[in-house]
Amino acid sequence: MTFHDISQHPNISFRYGGDDSERFLNKWEREEHHDDSVTHVAYRDPSTGLEVRGQLRTLSGFNAVDWMVEIENKGTEDTPIIENILPLDIRVTVQQHENVYLHHAKGSLCHADDFIPRTSQIKPGNAETLAPQGGRSSNGVLPFMNLQRKGGGTVLAIGWSGQWKAEFKRDNESLHLTAGMEQTHLLLHPGEKIRTPRILLLNWGGDDADTGNNLLRQLLIAHYLPRLNGELVTPPTAQCLQGYYYLTGDAGEEFEMRALPRVAEVGADVYWLDACWYGDRQEWWDCVGSWVVNKERFPGGLRPISDAAREAGMKFLLWFEPERVREHAMLNKEHPEFLLKKEGDPDNLLFDMGNPAAYRHLTDLISNCIAEHGVDIYRQDFNFDPLPYWQQADEPDRIGMTEIRYIEGFYAFWDELRERHPSIWIDNCSSGGRRIDLETMSRSLPLWPSDFPDACGIPYGMGLHVGDQCINAGLARWIPFFGGGVWNFTPYGTRSEIIGGFTFGFHIDHDDFAPNMPSSSVGFKDVAAKGKTLLDDEFPMDSAKAAIAEWRSIREFFTGDFHLLLPLTASCHDWCAWQFHREDLNAGIAMFFRRHRSPFPTMEVAIKRIDPDADYEVSLSPGYEEGEKKRMKGRDLAHMTITTSEEPASVLLRYRCASVVSQAWSPLRQREPQFNCR
Repeated sequence: MTFHDISQHPNISFRYGGDDSERFLNKWEREEHHDDSVTHVAYRDPSTGLEVRGQLRTLSGFNAVDWMVEIENKGTEDTPIIENILPLDIRVTVQQHENVYLHHAKGSLCHADDFIPRTSQIKPGNAETLAPQGGRSSNGVLPFMNLQRKGGGTVLAIGWSGQWKAEFKRDNESLHLTAGMEQTHLLLHPGEKIRTPRILLLNWGGDDADTGNNLLRQLLIAHYLPRLNGELVTPPTAQCLQGYYYLTGDAGEEFEMRALPRVAEVGADVYWLDACWYGDRQEWWDCVGSWVVNKERFPGGLRPISDAAREAGMKFLLWFEPERVREHAMLNKEHPEFLLKKEGDPDNLLFDMGNPAAYRHLTDLISNCIAEHGVDIYRQDFNFDPLPYWQQADEPDRIGMTEIRYIEGFYAFWDELRERHPSIWIDNCSSGGRRIDLETMSRSLPLWPSDFPDACGIPYGMGLHVGDQCINAGLARWIPFFGGGVWNFTPYGTRSEIIGGFTFGFHIDHDDFAPNMPSSSVGFKDVAAKGKTLLDDEFPMDSAKAAIAEWRSIREFFTGDFHLLLPLTASCHDWCAWQFHREDLNAGIAMFFRRHRSPFPTMEVAIKRIDPDADYEVSLSPGYEEGEKKRMKGRDLAHMTITTSEEPASVLLRYRCASVVSQAWSPLRQREPQFNCR
């Protein structure tokens, strides 16, 4: 049993001239036509010329639809006020005795428990409201939700990279679901058009909420995630020297060219050049808005680095933060009319993506940089909250308009960069994972989904890995591809970040980690000073090679179904365990972590999706070398006992149905006929 018949047309609501749309929308002129999998519905007010158009897309292979609504003034005068625009507004019958649960997740806030799972029971008379902080879509809360009742449920995903809101209100007879922008109160001038957030509804059946989450993962792979030449863009292993700059203050061509050959030697996919390449000031954040190469640090420009990376078989990634402009930066000096201001913060200006002239200028500027510097992966960061800037720019009868135009321009900016540079793909950072939503996921991957595995987490000592496990496993419940940061090349340290892809710069021995979690007297530099980069002869090349080799051997499973095998917490005393299963291969992996303060050397877990009567080939690997392969009955595999005397420790379980051992394991195969284990 699911919540909503999603074959229906979009359930939009709004107020128009003080009246609720449910009172008049069905009385307007209505047109409908179908184009392949898309249904187009339009309502037109004959008196004012306001037109409301919905585009509902049926997503093949799934019981799912998404839609986006456009509102256009086709009249000759300003419209009355349009407010509280909700592209999702449905009410479904729920019996008073029924249990209804909302599964959702914390967003990114640079904390050890970023993306931690959350479940709220929605009882009669109760309500749950979710909204991000400050205008970035996953800043504090993730815009993916799973509503569960007996027999099934519905996944809701929101595509809006600004300030959205979702509400779930229950009375004795029904549940009322609404979602849209947090605030709209605006009129439209003649000829003006706006769009709403995109809404995705995905129905699922059964009694396990994991079913809905995993259908969402597969739906994203099938219909949303970016592709190049028809192939999915997948997270890489990459190396970045930014941490070396934070420690020493040194950055430039000399250091990058020394590190690059060794990056290729360990087998990384991407050479990553973060901030510090532009402007004329020491601090990277003080130069944003001056997108000209710093010739003191890079006298030959960036081309020698990008060319050398490609010659070594790697792609070249380059960092930008185009939406923030410092007061003294080049963009402010040349085009102050392109910038939005906020009272109380004259040094940080917001580039107005909603200004057509500004959008064109920035698109040309960044596109030229991509071409000039030979960029393969365009990394876009965004390190402050835009909402106060949008709100300050709004007029009283145009509340929400600045945000709408900004978000429309932001999407157009990315789309045009991809059109001008067909081989490029986009890394979406935003202070580490604070703008992850349906629309950004269709254009980019978040290769750094939280800033916790950066300087923020290093003072946590071994708690850094606890946060890594929490962030990765929490986010993997909802989206299939992302990255992270590795600071230690032991199996425990790397595996804590191994879901998706990872980036590394330092290796810090566990003996040199801070002793407490966290320690106010120990900072990033205190710990990093004891670490080694690829510029140091003591960097553990063999361990890095082994870590990357293991990652390559299991990465095909990251497109499979994901299961938490134990409750996910950020406690140093708990174990952590998760599993990926590929139904089409009848194979999978599971990872077990005994955290550094756990008093329990043994943990019993139930491995999912196992046929109890089948035979499996199984290996357990405490280290990078794969353990001995053994035959095991499914009923024994399904109830594993993992024992380790070390703390911390990790164990990698590999399993595959014995009847398909001879089959070649082809990465990213999806939806092929299922093998028979018997």
